[in-house]
Amino acid sequence: MINSLTFKQFHFAPQNIVAASVWAFVFLLTTCVSVNANELGSFQRVETETLDEEDFVFPDDFKGKSLNIVMLAMSKEKENGTWQGDMLVEWYTALAERGVLSEEVLGYHFSVMKVPWFIKGLIRGGMADSYEGKMPLSQAGAIFIKDLEKFAGSPGIELDSQPTLVLVAPDGKLLEIFKGEVSEDGVTAVGEAVAAHLQPEAE
Repeated sequence: MINSLTFKQFHFAPQNIVAASVWAFVFLLTTCVSVNANELGSFQRVETETLDEEDFVFPDDFKGKSLNIVMLAMSKEKENGTWQGDMLVEWYTALAERGVLSEEVLGYHFSVMKVPWFIKGLIRGGMADSYEGKMPLSQAGAIFIKDLEKFAGSPGIELDSQPTLVLVAPDGKLLEIFKGEVSEDGVTAVGEAVAAHLQPEAE
């Protein structure tokens, strides 16, 4: 599912081909893309810590009673990984303000990276300072791994420099993946997907 955007009609004269290509590229970068459960695998199990320095087993320790929204920043490049992490904080804020997050639907934020062991503490400390007051530190952390491609490939997440949101059922089943920058349309799409997955409980 790709949210639709309105484009100016192009007549494909040679001078417009480049312009059309640019618009298509922008569309791919800014659109919130969804992948359904039939195409998904499962998360790798990783022992880590949340930013409040409590032990956390990913993904076993998700505590959303009805649903979990797992926000993942994954990149081989430090600058892009930092940008994704900041963007996911904006996602968390937007979803909370829209009422998507609740005691039943919890949001988690994890930055996934491969780094030398001796800077792991510095990274956790920096993230805690940056995220404090913006989201619960008990629901955020860093996941340090040896193989980023393998970690992303296990659930079927593409490493495309875009932030990732995964809807996860209480039993750990991956339901849907969203990718892209935070936007009004994106927040609406995630909110509607959450409501749809919760609907059977209301019937």
